[in-house]
Amino acid sequence: MPSYKVVYFDGRGRAEPARMMLRYAGQKFEDVRYSPEEWAKHKPTTPFQQLPYLEVDGKIIPQSSAMQGFLARELGLNGANNEETTKIDLVGAVVADIVDPLTKILFYEKDEAKKKELSATYYGETAPRFLKGLEEILKTNNGGDGFFVGSKISRADIIFYVGMEAFRNDDVLKQYPKLYSLKERIAQDPKIAAYLKDRPQTQF
Repeated sequence: MPSYKVVYFDGRGRAEPARMMLRYAGQKFEDVRYSPEEWAKHKPTTPFQQLPYLEVDGKIIPQSSAMQGFLARELGLNGANNEETTKIDLVGAVVADIVDPLTKILFYEKDEAKKKELSATYYGETAPRFLKGLEEILKTNNGGDGFFVGSKISRADIIFYVGMEAFRNDDVLKQYPKLYSLKERIAQDPKIAAYLKDRPQTQF
């Protein structure tokens, strides 16, 4: 049985899909959360001097997308074929296009008036363009009433759920009812619900 360790800060962020995938698959793992002081000590010896990373039997896998891909292959959370797995990759890329601009606004823009202006543009123009396309992808499987691929939760659904937690605006998401229902459906899965209940409550 492999030994897994997820190393990140004390937050959800880029490590959360890996954590959720492991918990959903019933795989035990060590959840290492560095404080800023601890990170300063470990940073020089970390690949690319970045977090998160996944450690498997002592071997380090950096970069969140590589971590997710590795775990999906190991835990059976990819598609049933190349076409489905490619769709999962596509969902991951679109979710990144949704979340990355918002992260820059929320965490790096210090001027509150500018932040408010940028947020209004983001939620009114930027995000809807990607959410509309994402809902169309969802509709190609079971009319959008199931999951992104197949008949069960995959890597795509977990990445989507974590991304929508970061999105922080259900009023906008509700304009895309298939996506909103998917978010609710994932949260209600018994294994995911147990994880959400047990995980540390953090600001991001």
